[in-house]
This record gives sequence, structure tokens and C-alpha cells, in this order.
Amino acid sequence: MVRDNVISFEQNLSGVRRRVSDARVQELLASCRVHLKDTLPRLMQELFEHVDDELYQLADKSASDVLQTRYFDAMRELRKLREPIEQGFLRNQLDRYDAFWQQPVAADEAKTVAGNDELSLVDDEELEENLAVNGMVSKAENRYHRELFALNMRFAQMVGVTDLPVRQNPVGPFNLAEGFRAAMHQWSGDLGVRLVVFKLFDRYVMGYIGGLYDDLNDVLVDGGVLPKIVQRVRRNPVAPSVQRARQESPDAVSHAAGGDMASHPGDEVSQEQVLGMLGQLLSMRRDHGAANLYSGRLPGGGDAAHLRHLPAVGSSELIDALNYLQQDFSVEAPVSRAEVQQLQTEMLYNLGRQLDMGSNDAPSKRLNQVDQDVIDVIGMLFDFILDDRNVPDAMKALLGRLQIPMLKVAVLDRSFFGNKHHPARRLLNTLARAAMGWVDDGDRSAKSLYGRIETAVTRILNDFSDDVGLFALVYDEFASFIEREARGAEVAEERINQVTRGQEQLLIARRRVAEVLNDFRIAQPDLPLAVVNILREGWHDVMLLAYLREGEESVAWQHAFAAVEELIWSVQPKVEPSDRQRLLKSIPDLLKKLRDGLNNISFDQHRAGQLFKDLQACHIAALRGESDTIEVASLDEVVPEGVSLSAEVEPAEVIEDESLERAAALEVGQWLEWQCDDAWVRGKLSWRSQVSSNCIFVNRKGMKVAEMTVNDIAVLFRGNNARLLDDVNTPLMDRALDAMLGALRDTGSVSAPA
Repeated sequence: MVRDNVISFEQNLSGVRRRVSDARVQELLASCRVHLKDTLPRLMQELFEHVDDELYQLADKSASDVLQTRYFDAMRELRKLREPIEQGFLRNQLDRYDAFWQQPVAADEAKTVAGNDELSLVDDEELEENLAVNGMVSKAENRYHRELFALNMRFAQMVGVTDLPVRQNPVGPFNLAEGFRAAMHQWSGDLGVRLVVFKLFDRYVMGYIGGLYDDLNDVLVDGGVLPKIVQRVRRNPVAPSVQRARQESPDAVSHAAGGDMASHPGDEVSQEQVLGMLGQLLSMRRDHGAANLYSGRLPGGGDAAHLRHLPAVGSSELIDALNYLQQDFSVEAPVSRAEVQQLQTEMLYNLGRQLDMGSNDAPSKRLNQVDQDVIDVIGMLFDFILDDRNVPDAMKALLGRLQIPMLKVAVLDRSFFGNKHHPARRLLNTLARAAMGWVDDGDRSAKSLYGRIETAVTRILNDFSDDVGLFALVYDEFASFIEREARGAEVAEERINQVTRGQEQLLIARRRVAEVLNDFRIAQPDLPLAVVNILREGWHDVMLLAYLREGEESVAWQHAFAAVEELIWSVQPKVEPSDRQRLLKSIPDLLKKLRDGLNNISFDQHRAGQLFKDLQACHIAALRGESDTIEVASLDEVVPEGVSLSAEVEPAEVIEDESLERAAALEVGQWLEWQCDDAWVRGKLSWRSQVSSNCIFVNRKGMKVAEMTVNDIAVLFRGNNARLLDDVNTPLMDRALDAMLGALRDTGSVSAPA
């Protein structure tokens, strides 16, 4: 029912069927389904409209006729299969959506879904496809985590569970990607082309699916489902095909999304707004003394009234002077942060001299207000780079050499500040992002990451005059290198994680089997040695295999468990005639179970024959009502040597404090820097055990650099020997501008110097 525009749902699970069948809820579900049915075909239209173009470009660039023919053949085949793939994808998603509401999965059931086949071997092609799908899913889950959090909470409320994992959401990125993969099974084409199509799916479907999540959240909020969950103010981009449909049919259901202004370039702050805000704040700081700003170090760079009568330096004159100074930056090769700062000071001095601006005591020219602002903003930007803990010092020295080219770009093209996709800005962001994961191993060759960044910087310094398009060319070349390297890193990282997951599963399985067998041993302390040998030498591995392959709830595990019970019962003395008759009838079936189980693990047949011969003697004794037992000295003898019956020993002292909380809060994908043997090491958290506290860290190449427990990390935090690299997914320019705005706003609370 509805109270105060909020639908009331009880929390018990027994009412799930009643709630989902509620007329009001059914109306909301139908409305969401219409959005899904209307949006997905249009996103698939976006995808297939670009398939031909992408494959044609690849064919055109092909180095061989064979490869070119392969792309053209794939193009023709995909044209024929377009409609079946589109329809299969839509049908699959609608079926998933309907099935979810008919039989929703509880949160505790969802935990067992992932990783059922983690130990199975896959061929290289399947691994490549898995990596492509997992990559796009992870990226989309990170990109839309706020929208998905709200949608998951609302779906969970409607089906009556306390929590809904994101991968159980029927319209979440995981289910969309798996649905598309299933639809693509209609075409058994070349792996390379399949990966191209997956990349297009990522770009044109996943890239715009956030608009659908906005729509669904709006529908549920309007329907009173958890309306107080905070929504994002800025909406996600909407696909062009969806925009066209809304324009053609303004009353269509998709209009309920509430507009699509975020899809326009205006979603970003305009350059006029950025420069306007920065200009006002810079003026406030100049009022407190211009010496702490770059323009204030130039003879005519102040803001005092007595300078306004001086002739202004034109922007073209400023560009000419910067062109001259740029050559100094291309010749000079600073190797430390201090040298970069010294070079900045020299640059300002030489700039004033090049422009013939006089001296600070007797200035002869002045900068115009806009150019002053640009010089100050770029100077503060590079100050931020030099203070950024994410960027190693050697890389700061490289990136610092780009200060004059970036200053020229900002003077030539004011959209640099407001356009997040400006080629110069993209290049700087990408170089800084790549530099973050770099560790100085002494390799400065042309093919190393350091060499690649140095090549990009040097090319800009040598070749950039006034054509901003050069930044796009250098960006494309560097981004291609990074993409190739990232692909190799993903493969290496996934293999490491698969091995680690497998090792942990094996450890868990061995401990569980040891625990079960020793429970039997405790309950029956006087087992014959023949039984102990069967359990220790062979049946332990039978149970281990059943656990690893199918789990503890499987039929195979239950059969193996029951066989142990039956085996132990069979060797106990039988006094009653009925027990002897039962034993005589059960022995053949028991021996068959034991023999089949041992054969399944390829147990040595000669040894098996000896064990069964010893067991036969035990059975004869049991039928006579006698006991043929040899006590086992310790519980460990039931399981193979080396199997621990308890968890790994944690460090002696686990302190519950803020450091432990910080360590436990680390998320997969976050970068950590820690001190090891007088050197600082960087690694990305690649995998964390859900069972133990083990964490695997990898470098930028996907190679394992450390394995630590959460408590190990807490110890590092506690001793100030580790630090998080913050905001690694936020582009450098965005972080820099935010930091500058924050610093400049603080100016108002700073007293003017005496």
C-alpha cells in the first residue's frame, strides 16, 4: 500500500510472492519493462551502425589479403545475423527480467553463483573472451556504481530481501554482457572480430546504459520506492538513437527520464565559466599579494592600478616568446623535482626578458588580464603535478617539461580548461595515469614506459608550434601502447588470480576433508588400522575431489560421506543376528563404492588390493562379534601428512584500530604504496580472499609484487610505512582544477600580508 507517497513493504521473506503480485508493484514493473524493451533495441542499433565502419577500417589497414578477406567476410556474416542477434539479445534480457520477479534470488543464494568453475581450465580463446567481458562489466559497474546502488536497493526492497548483489540485478552490466555473449553464440566467427564487436558493445551499449538506469530509478522514485535515496544531480549521457526517438515521440515512455541534457557537450563546464571562476578567485589572491602567483613574478604581471597605463603584451607576442623558451625546455632534461622548479623560475625570468617587459622596479609592459590568468592557472596546475603523491619524482620531472607547451595551448585555445576531451588535456591525463603505476627499475630504454613517456614529451617540445592537433597524434600513439600493455597485464593478472583462487579453494577443501574425517575419528577412537589406512591413503582424496568439483552440497560429496559412515559401521563387532545379516548383504555394495571411488582418483590398484584384503579380515572379525582394532596414536594420522586441521596462524597481535579499518576498507583496483627494504613499492590490489584475509597486489604489468594479509597492511599503515594513492581514477586535470579552486577559495580566509 502507499503511505505518504512511499510504498510500504514488510521485511519478512514469506510475503515475497504477495508483494510482487501487488497491483501497484506490477504497474511499476511493467513500466520499467517498457523502458527496457524500448531502450535496448536502440542501443543495439547504435552498435550495429558502427560495426561495418569499424571492420571496413580494419580491412583497409590490413597488411595482408587474407586478413582483409577475413574482415569483409565477417562484415557480410554479421549483416545477415544482425536481426537474430538483436532479437536474441532483447529476448534474453526480457526473460531474465521476468524470471527475476517470478522467482527472485535471495542475497545469501547469490554468493554461491560466482566462481563455480574457477578451477576449470579454459582455452586461450575463451580466456580472451572472458577477459573482454569481465573488463567491460567491471568498468560499467564502477562507472554507474551510484545508479546501480540505488536500483539494487529498490529492487531488493520490492522483492523483500535485505541486499541484492549487483550481479544479480537482471538489468545490471553483468547480465547485459552475458546476454549479449549468449546472443553472439549464433556466430562462430574469428576471435579477433568477436573482440572488436565486444569492444563496440562496450562503447555503444554499456557506454549509454547509465541513461536506462536513470530512467528506471526515476520510475521507481515516482512510484514511491525508497524515494529518499540520494540521486546524482548530473544525469548520464543518452545514446543518439534514443535522443532521436524522444524527439520524434516526445510523449513516449522514454520521456519519463526527465531530459537528456547530459548528453550534450554542455554537460561539462564551459571554458568561459572555468576562466571566469578562476579569474575572480585569482583577483582575490592578487589583492593579498601577487608574489605568490606566477604572473606576479613578471615585471608587468601585477594587478596594481599604476600598471594599467603600460602597453599590453599581445597574445601573439606571448606565443612567440614561449616558442623561443620551449627550445630551452627541449634541451634541458631535468631529472628531479627540484630541477623542474628551478627551471620554472628561470622560465619566468627569461619570459619577461624575452618580452622586454623591463624590471620589477621599472616595468615597461604589462600582461593583459586573461593571459595573466592563464599563466597563473597553468603554473598552479604544474605545482599540483609536482605535489601529487600519485606521480613518482622521476615522472614529475618528465611531465614538468610540458609546462610551456601547455601554457601555449591554453593561450591559443581557451577551451582547454572547459573541455575534458581536449587533446592536450587527454594526453596529459593519460601520461600521468600511466606514470602512476611506474616503479623505477632502472630501465630507461626507448621501449620502456619511461622511454615512451619521454618520447611523447620530447616530440611535443620539438614539434609543437601552434597546431594543437599534434597532441591528438601523440595521444593516439601513446594510448595504443598503453592499450597493448594493459591487455597483456589483464591476461597476466587474471592468470595469477586464477592460480591464487585455485590454491585457496584447494586449501579450503583439504581443511574441510580433514575436519570431517577427524570428526569421525573422534567419534570412533578405536578404528582398525585397515580403515584408517583407507581413509588416509585414498578416501581423503576421493572426498577432496568431490568437494573441489561439485561442492559440499553435491550428491558426490554426500555419497563419499555416507561411504565413510558405512565403512566405520561395517568393522564394528556384530552381536545380533540381524546386524550380521545386514553386514553380509551390504559388504558387496560397500566394496564396490570404495573400489569405484579409488579408481576415480587413479589409486594404485596393487595397494588397493592389499587394503581390501586387510578390510576383509576386519569384516570377518566383525561377523564373529570380535574387534580387530589397533588404536591410532593421533588424530592427524587419519589425513595425509602436511594437511593442517586449523586455519593459518594470524600474526600474534591484531589491533582493532583505525589502521585496521583502513586496511579492511581497501577495494580491488586501489593502488597502495608501501616501504619494503628501504624502497617504496607500488601495487594495485588485484584480489582479496573472501575466506581468508589474503590480498594479492600486482604491478602495472599484471605481475604479482606482494601477498599480504589485511593485518599486515594495517601494520604498515600504523607505522606510516604505507599510503593509498588517492583518486587514481580521476583524471589529473580534474583533480588539479578541483584543488586549485579549493586553494583559491581559501584565499578569502587568509589575511593580507603586512
